[in-house]
Amino acid sequence: MPWKGILLIGVIACATEKATVESACNDLCNELQGTCDYDAFPDYRSCREGCAYYQEEGVDIEEQLSCVQDAECDTFAVLECENQYGLESSE
Repeated sequence: MPWKGILLIGVIACATEKATVESACNDLCNELQGTCDYDAFPDYRSCREGCAYYQEEGVDIEEQLSCVQDAECDTFAVLECENQYGLESSE
């Protein structure tokens, strides 16, 4: 039946998109907590949950990650990334 193939493609596409977002969130949280040692979240899990929420609200996590990496742990530059790509910018 052709609809099963369409359903399978949809499931694979959603899983791939979710994996990409999770990967970007992992990388962002690693950068913020691991590399820069920011205590913005109580733990890594809460960072991931916050990141997932931001993504659901329309934040471009990959662009924010790129900006944070370019900031090289400069606190003011990281905050500017939040202003530019964070939740407030997506509204």
